[in-house]
Amino acid sequence: MSTIELAGSQYLYAKPEALHSQDHAELKYVDDGQPLAKVGAVNAVPLLVGEFVQAMHYFPIVFGGPEKTPMAILGLKEGQNLFLKDGRFEAGVYVPAYLRRYPFTLAGTGTDNFVVCIDREAPGFVEGEEGTPLFEEGEPTDFTKNAINFLNEFEAERKRSAQFVEQLIEADLLEVKHTLALSGDGEQREVIADYYGVSEEKLRALPDAQLAEMVRQGVVTAVDAHLLSLKQWDVLIARRDAVAKEDVEQVEFNN
Repeated sequence: MSTIELAGSQYLYAKPEALHSQDHAELKYVDDGQPLAKVGAVNAVPLLVGEFVQAMHYFPIVFGGPEKTPMAILGLKEGQNLFLKDGRFEAGVYVPAYLRRYPFTLAGTGTDNFVVCIDREAPGFVEGEEGTPLFEEGEPTDFTKNAINFLNEFEAERKRSAQFVEQLIEADLLEVKHTLALSGDGEQREVIADYYGVSEEKLRALPDAQLAEMVRQGVVTAVDAHLLSLKQWDVLIARRDAVAKEDVEQVEFNN
């Protein structure tokens, strides 16, 4: 697994399209879990700072790419989500908001304004009798309004997350870290990932006044969640090995 980065301005959205009451007057949505399954088979997704405490129980939380974007790591290689079962997230596993907002999203217009978009290729969208309409008599339905409200909440939290990362950068707390998978005798076996993480040494060396202010702002709570989440690398490695063993046993059984 190479250095973790995200690609594209609308990561995971195949065909972002501005939502319009005329263009999508007949469009409906069938919620059968297909859209989430479509985007679920990924190994990393952006994570909001407000999600850290929930996500730390399941995924390593790291910072990646040129903007040091917070991310939840779901697998150890491209296109691998180790928390999917039969195309869906396992029951009880936390699903990041970035995936839960799908197939809706907001796209910037070059200013501080945003336009609501959908992934037109999401399998949940249909035209016909079945499904929940996006518009009725030219007005957004409650379904669409709820989706838009979630997008607005997501955007507000995204801005707070960006401020959180900026504080870490300004305090020079981020450093490159490496995760290794070890063999049974403790010898190094492979480098699993390179990523940015908070330096505990630099955090402890901060002036008392600066650290106290970060505690007051909730920054240290999020940092603690990030640091605790790094224990989940071992869980991912164990899940990866279990899947590999299951695949081998299945091949042997079929033969």
